Amino acid sequence: MADAGGGTYAAILTDLLDRGVIARDDAILVQFAGAFDEAVTARVGLTRCTFSNLAPDSPSSRLADGHGADGRAPLRSVSRADAHRMPYADASFDHVIGHAGLHHCSRPHQALHEMYRIARHTVVAVENQDSPLMRLACSLGLAGVYEHDAVADGGGTTGGVDGTGTPNHVYRWTRHEVRKTVASFDPGHAVPIEFHSRWLIGSDRALTASMRSAVGGRERVIGLLNGGLNTVARRQGNIFGFTVRKDLAVAQPWVGVPA
Repeated sequence: MADAGGGTYAAILTDLLDRGVIARDDAILVQFAGAFDEAVTARVGLTRCTFSNLAPDSPSSRLADGHGADGRAPLRSVSRADAHRMPYADASFDHVIGHAGLHHCSRPHQALHEMYRIARHTVVAVENQDSPLMRLACSLGLAGVYEHDAVADGGGTTGGVDGTGTPNHVYRWTRHEVRKTVASFDPGHAVPIEFHSRWLIGSDRALTASMRSAVGGRERVIGLLNGGLNTVARRQGNIFGFTVRKDLAVAQPWVGVPA
C-alpha cells in the first residue's frame, strides 16, 4: 500500500477541504476503494461518496452494500466496475480520488485517464514515487518491485494485478510523467498539478537484529529513518500524492484559433 497509515491521503483531502477546493457535500467517486478508504473519507468529513474498486468481481474491497467499515455506518453508494473502463459519462463527479490503486492496474495510465475523464474539478491520487533513492532501494532489495504481500493478505486469490492473485508490478510515478500523461489526456488545456511527497518506510525486513537493538527496536529505527530521509530528501519520498486541478485549467492559446 502506498500510504499505510493514510496520513498523506487524509492530509491532502483535509488541505483541499480547508482551501475550499472540495466541499464536504461534493459528489466524489472513491476509486480502488476498500474499508480503509471509507474510514479516511468519513474521518475528513466527506458525505457524498461513491465507492468503486479495481474490478467488478474483485473481493479485495472488503465492502458490502448497505453498511460501512464498522458494520453500522451507512455506506453511501457502491459501484462495481472496471477501473480501466468506468461506466460514467464525462464529468460525472465533482472529484475523483484514489489511494494506492493505480499501481495494481495492468494499464495504470488508462485507469488514470478514466479518473480524469469523469472528474469535473479535481483528481487526487496517492501512489508510489519513482526516484533515484527508490531505484537504489529496489536494487538493494529494500523495496519491492512486485507486490507479494497484498496477494498473501488476500489469501492468494486477490490483491494483485487487476484484483487477481498475480502479484502486480509496483508502478511508480514521477512528477514529469504525471505532467506528460495529463497533457496527453487533455492537450487543449494547461492543467495545474499539485505534488506532495514524503518518506514512509514501514517495514524492518531489511534491518538486522543487531541494528534494531542498537537503536532501541523497530519503531525507533523506522522513526529515525523516516525522519532523516524527510529532512534531507523529502522530495524523493516513496509516498507520492498529486492533485490534478481541472478546475484551474486554462485553454491553450491555439484553441479556437482557425487553422
